[in-house]
Amino acid sequence: MKKFVVGILCKDDKYLAEQRKDTKEYFPGKIIFPGGHIEKNESPEQALAREMAEELSIVAKGYSFIGEFFYEDGTSSMVYAITQWSGDPSPIEAEKLVWIENESQLSNEIDREMLRKIKEKKL
Repeated sequence: MKKFVVGILCKDDKYLAEQRKDTKEYFPGKIIFPGGHIEKNESPEQALAREMAEELSIVAKGYSFIGEFFYEDGTSSMVYAITQWSGDPSPIEAEKLVWIENESQLSNEIDREMLRKIKEKKL
């Protein structure tokens, strides 16, 4: 099964999500947290660094592991809260970026679960 990594930028009780392009294979047009596949022979932390550079044009500097979340098809995402980064996030592969405050702004239940878990940890 495929594994994914998700990075959630956290700043002032707001969380960075992306609106996916309608042409994307996974979650087209949805508002979700950014991330991508973990490549073969790549650690989740290496994938996080690569995906944040590819998706947002940032370098993650301070982050913590939130947990592993499972999708209905058996795939899973290793989720990290990012509290320190360099660079200004840009929507490289997304339609646009959105700073959200609550889970109702997200399209998928699994992303809402990720946000609830981050809020529990009070990052």
